[in-house]
Amino acid sequence: MIERLSKVANMLRTPPAAAFLLALLIPLFAAPAPASSAVITPAADFPIIQTGPGLSTHKENFVLPYTYSAEYHGRRTEAVFQLSAKHRLFGTRFYLAYSQLSFWQAYDIHNSSPFRDTDFNPEIFYRTAPIAYAQGIVGADAGFEHESNGQLVPFSRSWNLLYLSPWYQRGNLLLYLKLRYRIPEPAKANPEDAMGDDNPDITDYLGHSDVHLYYRPGKGHLAHLTVRGFLGCGRGNAALSYSLPVPRSADSFLVLRLSHGYGECLVDYRESITRVGFGIMFAR
Repeated sequence: MIERLSKVANMLRTPPAAAFLLALLIPLFAAPAPASSAVITPAADFPIIQTGPGLSTHKENFVLPYTYSAEYHGRRTEAVFQLSAKHRLFGTRFYLAYSQLSFWQAYDIHNSSPFRDTDFNPEIFYRTAPIAYAQGIVGADAGFEHESNGQLVPFSRSWNLLYLSPWYQRGNLLLYLKLRYRIPEPAKANPEDAMGDDNPDITDYLGHSDVHLYYRPGKGHLAHLTVRGFLGCGRGNAALSYSLPVPRSADSFLVLRLSHGYGECLVDYRESITRVGFGIMFAR
């Protein structure tokens, strides 16, 4: 099975396969927007694919005040939080988005409770008008993003990416695929040089694709599985979060999150880390 998946990944890197995939997606970008009387709207339950104006949720927003990972000798407990939002530009189909993921050693009071790493992720993308397909809705995003952690050498990490993200939503299920191309950077003259590529092997650990599967079983519950890398790189990571409403609250959710693999955060992308945490999710 793994051998077959590897063959598929290698095929997608060849020009004929890439051209075929592009040909399948061109109609999404070339098709005119539906008439106002027949506008197709993705389910409000999945903010990541919403097309509304103004400021809105992009990725999930959560605070995990307690997480545990055995890999951080003596500092295994830390808080993790993510903030993310997007804004539709001037009534067009272009969006600006910003996400931030932080790992805070809040309980390491003997070292002034430092932030171990914070990854900053601005992006700009174009979102197609959703169209009906196979008893569901399909759409796609195409954009540019930057991700870095703002640290100094030797802990500095950064990369620039072009991406294409087709998605399919049907009822309580959303499948969101992200295909990434890393924009090459020049090599460093020496390891201590601030200029040049801080992490030339990062795609060996995180690959060129993310797969997100969202499922709502009912009663306000949501399961979100993310699988990153694996195909074509032999590494990657997987994360599963399960959230449910806080009693008597319409906009707060209890969440349990499990993750394993490489690239949990940029500074440690070469380390395989297993983590479990729980907390509050404010938007999902």
